[in-house]
Amino acid sequence: MSIEPRRRSVLARLRDGRRGATAMIFALSMPVIAGGLALGIDFSLYNMVHNRMQIAVDGAALASAMEIERGGDVTAKALDYVGAELPGQFSGMTTAADVTLGVYDTANGFRPDNSSDVNAVRVRGERSPDRGNAMNQLFSALFIDTAKTISVEAIAARPANVFYQPPESRTLDPEAGDYNEIYVYCFDTQGSGSPASRRSQMTLVSNNMPSSANIVQISGGRIPANPPTNPTWPRCSQEGQTLSIRLRNIRHVKSNPTLWNNPNATISGVRPGRPEHNYFTDTQIESWVERFDLQGFNILETVRCDSAAQCTPGSGSSTIPTGRNRQSTRRRETQPCEPGKFMYFGFEDRPPGQAGANSNWLQPAWTDTDYDDIRIVMRCPNSGRLGDAFVRLVK
Repeated sequence: MSIEPRRRSVLARLRDGRRGATAMIFALSMPVIAGGLALGIDFSLYNMVHNRMQIAVDGAALASAMEIERGGDVTAKALDYVGAELPGQFSGMTTAADVTLGVYDTANGFRPDNSSDVNAVRVRGERSPDRGNAMNQLFSALFIDTAKTISVEAIAARPANVFYQPPESRTLDPEAGDYNEIYVYCFDTQGSGSPASRRSQMTLVSNNMPSSANIVQISGGRIPANPPTNPTWPRCSQEGQTLSIRLRNIRHVKSNPTLWNNPNATISGVRPGRPEHNYFTDTQIESWVERFDLQGFNILETVRCDSAAQCTPGSGSSTIPTGRNRQSTRRRETQPCEPGKFMYFGFEDRPPGQAGANSNWLQPAWTDTDYDDIRIVMRCPNSGRLGDAFVRLVK
């Protein structure tokens, strides 16, 4: 046999040998390929189920957190939501034990709580063998265990402390000749009744009498109460409520207490009487900025400050306007009350522009329009803009 035919025979055998090796390699690779495909399919299924569970608890947390302000059943709302959103194989994913009330803020996260400070709800969900609702794998069960545990969690909250806290300071001008009281209250901005019917938690906080004076006694009981030393500040935490301010002004009687018993008495040749006026801010919040309904009376000045000192008239860094006859330059803040800021409220107890004689303070239209008869400095909310009552997911 020649060398050339022998060489072709060897090459043919080698070629046939490679074909057999390829088949063997393919056969040995099939379990790996099949396993990879199975894992890929089951991983996609896992993600799909996980996402569906997460969407359900997200919605349940939002829906149930809204029930906090409404006074509804938070747990029932969460369970109803999850049950309505998911098919039967998800049954038992969220139970009553998986719904937790708490307090949430950015500094400390979520903390379980059942007090009046509650502002958040945590909702959890789980599919697991322990709950009898585990997600069964389609293909990868051939290679690993047959059931997967999937856990999800969502926390929904409204910003904590999105309402004014007790004031940093409050000052009523002791030199005013009128008797003034200041009240704070909650106003329901979403109500449909009369303004008076939408005011609640009316709280007396100050008057402009000396601290030792007993106005109940001085007024002969016409003023029924002296201001408390530490008033309980209204908590306007219901949806649509705003902290509002009432100024009660009784003319002339602080300097002339005889008018309490005899409003027809003559003072300095004038019979001034003791008319009473009440001014309610009935505060609305639009785009995070307070709007005050004072029935057209220009008695209020507001200024946002970067510090309490800036909001303190007379301090070296004060930004508060001063002086009389400022009705045309009275300030009204247009920026929102935000964390770290302060808000100044300065009231004029006698509105400018009233009809009648105005040559002296005993006459009905007299006013000095200095907007400093009542001064209140408030610290802005700690975590969010004033009035930000929107419930949102925080986790």
